[in-house]
Amino acid sequence: MGSTEDLRSVAGKALADPAFREKLLADPEGAVKEVGIELTAEQLEALKNMDREQFEEGLADLDERLTMGCWGHIPSRPSPYCLWR
Repeated sequence: MGSTEDLRSVAGKALADPAFREKLLADPEGAVKEVGIELTAEQLEALKNMDREQFEEGLADLDERLTMGCWGHIPSRPSPYCLWR
């Protein structure tokens, strides 16, 4: 419940799915429950207190780091964080 991996799953889904991203911004608790992810009260509170600009900047930074991680590996052994495998 509420592991770092769960939070990464939420971020990855928000990055890849614009509809989920909008739901997450509007109703973080409902959005994560809808996809079967359980976050801690602290994690949910942090999401609720994040404004759109902070959220979008965080996702853009994550996207950049993931994309650079993909390019930095041999194709047969991509980064485990590479979404493009």
